Amino acid sequence: MVESGRNWKLVLWPGMRRNGAGTMADMLDFRLQRAISDQLRLAQLARSLSPNAAVPYFAHMRLQTDDRVRDVLLGPDTRTGGGVAIIDWRNAPLAEVFFSCAEGDDYEIDAGERTLTGTLVERNLVSFAQGELCEIETAAGRVRLQDGAWHLQTGPQPGLTLRPEAARLRSSSPADVILDAAQRRMVELPAGRAVLLLGEAGFGKTTVALHRLARLRERAGPGLRAAVIVPTEGLRRLSAALLERMGVGGVEVCLYDRWAGVQARRVFRKLPERESQDAGAGVIRIKRDPALRGVLAELATRPSARRTRRRDLLHVFGDRMLMEKLATASQQGIGVGMVAEVLEHTHVQFSTTAEEEFAHVDAERLLTLDGRSIDDGTPTQDAGTLDTEDYAVLFELDRLRAERAGERPVQPHQYDCLVLDEAQEFAPLELALLGRALAPGGSLIVAGDAAQQVDPAACFSGWAGSMDELGCADYETAVLEISYRCPPDVTELARRVLDGGKLPWPPGPSTVCVELGNECHHADWLTRELRTLQTGDPRGSAALICRTPEAARRLAQHLRRGLGLRLALDGDYQFVGGINVTCVQQAKGLEFDYVIVPDASAAVYPTTPAGRRALYVAVTRASHQLVLSTVGRWTEILRR
Repeated sequence: MVESGRNWKLVLWPGMRRNGAGTMADMLDFRLQRAISDQLRLAQLARSLSPNAAVPYFAHMRLQTDDRVRDVLLGPDTRTGGGVAIIDWRNAPLAEVFFSCAEGDDYEIDAGERTLTGTLVERNLVSFAQGELCEIETAAGRVRLQDGAWHLQTGPQPGLTLRPEAARLRSSSPADVILDAAQRRMVELPAGRAVLLLGEAGFGKTTVALHRLARLRERAGPGLRAAVIVPTEGLRRLSAALLERMGVGGVEVCLYDRWAGVQARRVFRKLPERESQDAGAGVIRIKRDPALRGVLAELATRPSARRTRRRDLLHVFGDRMLMEKLATASQQGIGVGMVAEVLEHTHVQFSTTAEEEFAHVDAERLLTLDGRSIDDGTPTQDAGTLDTEDYAVLFELDRLRAERAGERPVQPHQYDCLVLDEAQEFAPLELALLGRALAPGGSLIVAGDAAQQVDPAACFSGWAGSMDELGCADYETAVLEISYRCPPDVTELARRVLDGGKLPWPPGPSTVCVELGNECHHADWLTRELRTLQTGDPRGSAALICRTPEAARRLAQHLRRGLGLRLALDGDYQFVGGINVTCVQQAKGLEFDYVIVPDASAAVYPTTPAGRRALYVAVTRASHQLVLSTVGRWTEILRR
């Protein structure tokens, strides 16, 4: 272990040896030697506070407050004593100074009832190996301990490359592309001809689908009843914006859940307006499972009133025997735990709400300060609610009963043109409901990519099955073969991610790979690079795409201390001049100039089909540059 009292030397790179007093090398040598001495001393003090920690701290800052200068270390937790302070880099208010300020900047930080002010004099990153200080990154340079000597590290550091100046001065849109011959042929097909648009990410499926809709509207006039149905809010907003840019108005552009809710409340009486907040993954899996059809068919044979109503859901999902039959018939691995989960959830949904229980009390006394339901935030907050998955279930049960009675079932609103984008994410019962919304002789446009199927609850089994569920036996399939989004090396990398082929290495000019030792260094690197992006390409769009919403929230919390950004888990993206933090599921169908996959690790992206598809979706959002980064070991998917 190298202690501050032992002898050590600093080795500069060739050509930077000292050649006279006052040279650049002398100044650099002095600053780095002082930094090394300081960090060796601080490392000893930090070890006294955390004697068993392999990495006692990640970063150091020197702060000046009035006439006092002090050293503060950023570590895994907060500890003080022995002349040094280690603060939790994630949560300590003062840690914001490190991420938000450059050397020489004044700071003012709110810390509860106090305001912390001063000047950031110096900031450094440090790394340890087996408990020994081994690397220091300062404003003067980066040095690493090798064979007992500190060596100055040279060469460019990985980072973002800004778009060409011409691209930075204009805004582009998928609606502005010139369609190739194959795309034009699909757009110009006669009305009433069903179309299935397939292709890799970025090959123009959404663009062609909307252009076909625009062409049909142009031929038929404003009386054409048309709707675009998508699975995510971000894609809904993008589709609406593209249609507006194309001059196509009067088209419903809907998130499936909201569309289905409107249709169900139009035909089924007294459905509650509130939708559940606590439906777990097991509940959603069961309610979207294809085996549910057999359960509904059995229920339809039981004596009951012809009219389908909400209480029928209790007879389906509150019946243990029916749910156990579903679990046995399912091919999706429905276990006893999921059955118990849906039974309990249904029991809560059909329990009495607090407002109903205390209906005899003065109405004014039942009002809450925030205007929410009394049950909100309690175990019974889903009392009196529906799940979004219930809408398709009600329509299917009504259809089965009508078929048995020889009657006409209730119908959703009818459209002359129906566009379904990212259709691989719709479950069978949802597709069946959507298919019934197409008017006789109407034009169906379906776009999707099986490789981007990331929602396991959708139970996607192939395009032939999906088109069959839509009630469409005769359709034209177009496989788009030209990429309009990703740079060629990103497209090639994405294909290897999917098929498991050998990865090109280095991956290509548009792809940057960054491996950091810990989350603190990772947050610092991201903050610095994105701050450069905000300055150098203020109109560029950027997305940090995490695997899960929880990871996105955690990362946004870390980066907000040094950046202006948007946590976009509800589809509220900023496509011009914005930094968005989101997750794979919500980024589907979208594109950004700069894409960073910040969690490309083995734990997050395992080498499973689902892991490969999720990573494929993330990397194929990039139209200019892709950054893959990880803390710790890379995912095996990216092993070359």
